[in-house]
This record gives sequence, C-alpha cells and structure tokens, in this order.
Amino acid sequence: MTVALRVVQVAVHLVIALGRMAVVALVTRRRAAPAAEVARLLERLGGAFLKAGQLLATRVDVVGETLAAELGRLHDHVAPMSAKDALLTARRSFARPPDEMLAALARPPIASGSIACVYRMTWQGRDLAVKVRRPGVARVFAADTAVVGGLARFAARIPRLARLPLTDIVGQLGEALRGQLDFDRETRHLHRLRADLADVAGVIVPEAVDELTAGGVITMTFVEGLTKEPGDRAAVERGVTTLVRAVYHMLFVRGFIHVDLHQGNAYIRAGGEVVVLDAGFMFPLSEMARTSFTRFFGGMIKGDGESCARILLASARGVADGADVAGFQREVADLVNRSSGAVAQDFELGPFAVRLFDLQRSHAVFAEPEFVFPLLCLLALEGTVRRLHPLMDFQMEAAPYVMQGLLTGALTASEAPENMTI
Repeated sequence: MTVALRVVQVAVHLVIALGRMAVVALVTRRRAAPAAEVARLLERLGGAFLKAGQLLATRVDVVGETLAAELGRLHDHVAPMSAKDALLTARRSFARPPDEMLAALARPPIASGSIACVYRMTWQGRDLAVKVRRPGVARVFAADTAVVGGLARFAARIPRLARLPLTDIVGQLGEALRGQLDFDRETRHLHRLRADLADVAGVIVPEAVDELTAGGVITMTFVEGLTKEPGDRAAVERGVTTLVRAVYHMLFVRGFIHVDLHQGNAYIRAGGEVVVLDAGFMFPLSEMARTSFTRFFGGMIKGDGESCARILLASARGVADGADVAGFQREVADLVNRSSGAVAQDFELGPFAVRLFDLQRSHAVFAEPEFVFPLLCLLALEGTVRRLHPLMDFQMEAAPYVMQGLLTGALTASEAPENMTI
C-alpha cells in the first residue's frame, strides 16, 4: 500500500464515519454514539491507528469510561482474518506445517488483534497458543508510519513545536511498531521477557515453542484462566501490585520495557497472579536512558525536584544558546515537588509528562526522544492502576527497584540523587 493511497483511505473512512453519525442523527433525531463510531473507525483503519486506540483504551481518566469501554474491545476482539489467510501464512512459514496446526487455523481464533490472530491447538499432548500474522499488515504499517512522519515534519515547522524532537520521536515509535511485525525478533524478546521476569514472584510469561515458530507464526504455551474479571477486590489489588512491580523491574533494573501492556496483554488471574503476553512491542533502553530515567524517578520518590532538574539537563540532547537554565531548573523542581508522594488517584502522569515536555520546549532544552518509551509504558500502567487500585502509592512501589537499578548500573554515590535514602 502506498502512502498516497493510505492518506486517501484514511480520509474516506473518516468521511464515512461522519456521514454515518449524521444519518443516525437525522433518522432517529438522536445523537449517534460517537464512542462506538470512533472504535469502528480505528478498527477499519487498522495498522498504527488501531494500536493508538488500544493505548487510549487504557486511559479511562483521559478518554472517559464510555470511549475506553468501546476501545477496549480493540485489544483482542478485532475482526479476525479468514481461515484461508491464516492457513496461507502457515504454509508460507513452514515447509510442512503439522496437521494439528492446520486444523487449529481452520477454526475461529480465540483472540484477534491488529497484527495477528491467536488460535488454540493441541500438539504432542501440549496445549499451545498459535499466533499468526495477518497478511499485508506490514505494508499498512509502513504507510501509516510514513503518513505520521510527514505530519511530524510539518508540525516541526510550527514555531511553538519547532523545539520538540517530533521527527526523532515519531521515527523511534515507527521503528518500534515495525518491529512488532518481525516475529523472529518477537520470539527472541519473548525468551528474554520470560527470563527477566522470572525473578518477580507471581508473574507468568508463556514459553515459546521454537520448533513450531517460523516466518509469520509464533507458537507458545497456552495459559489457562485468562479473564477480564479476575475475581474479588483483594485478588485484583494483589495482581495490580504484582504487575506494577514487574514493570518497575523491567524498566529500572533490566532496561527492557513492555510498551504495550493493555488489558489484552496483561491479565490478572483469580489467585492474583499476573500473566504477561505478547512481546511484540518491547523496547531496550540504552544504558544512559535507563540510568537517567531511574535517577529521575528516584528523585521524584524523594521529593528532590532540584536533583530531577539537573538529571534532565544532563541527559538532554542539547540546550540552546541563551536558554534560561536557572528558570528551567526552578520550574521543573517545583513541578516535581508538587507531584511527589501522591497516591495513584491523585497523581496524573499524563498531565505531568505534558507539563514536563512543555517546560523543556519553552526553555529550549532538547529532550532525549528515547524517554518517550518508558513514559508510554507508565501511562498504560497508570491507567490500569487508577482503575483497579487507585489508593496504591504508585511512586513508592518503585523505590526498591529504583535502588536496585542504581546498584545494577554500578553508579557512584555522586551520580545518584543527593542523600538518596529510599
């Protein structure tokens, strides 16, 4: 699919959606349900637009309960590919697919997402999940990232946005999204994710079955008991706490983050265990980004806004000549100090991050684009915490992992936030 064709397709689908809403309003003399129409529009567009809808579904506090509920079905209830397409992908991936796999792909999938569908099969007495990539999805994602890249380059010419590294951010996001189409890489990431989270109690990651994995097919162990209604409140809160600890371990200790932890990729079981699925959208942080982000979060926990401001300056891509560095440090310190120590229901990471980026832009401090990925990860996580465990101390739960991350990085006392005791 060409970029021009994709632009036309987006425009046509948008016109159709607006027209449908107008017709409903005329015929029924009632306002159409915009949330349902937005979800249908993103589903029809697919590709990167569908991924954006999945991320927004985790932010009830941003989009509201109605739209979040409609977008929530995009996690694993997207219209599935045909059996013909699934079988074609399997036959292209293997010289001779097992008969059990072909039989499984001829049946309806158990889950359907923007990039792949998942089928259940039994092979040599093992219960397995088979993830099959949709044909043609790579061309759609390539066009989408090109369209968004063009918009970013245009937006970068607007004076108010000129100082933001929009093209770098979109480029890194595009590269990460394209990486979701590489099933060889996803299989390696699944192995690493399973190894990295082995140290976190209560976390389950399926095991890849390498002999049944090739081309556009990934086969892994099937995990029972996945439901969006995990049980009583105590089990839910235990599960949310475990999920938060798993994310902090990945972010601060391992530097290998899951950017796509929506409700279709992270499940809480009835006993409070957490199942983490799908290693497609993983991002390995550079050591500089991992240590800088860890130190910044440590400063937030301690309420040391001045230290956080210095960390941002030290990790920035650059600072413009004549920039008001002192003013930047003062305003960042004030923002951090006002946000420190708040429980989940009182702390909003989204507005905090927007204000932080705005301070960097207005003071001509050029931020490191790599920091977008841990923020995306934490935004998705925060949406889950605010919905299911709003009284959790979101920041303080990070304390032991921040300290471990600092020790893992072998930082000297002078590099860590001053007088840091967590």
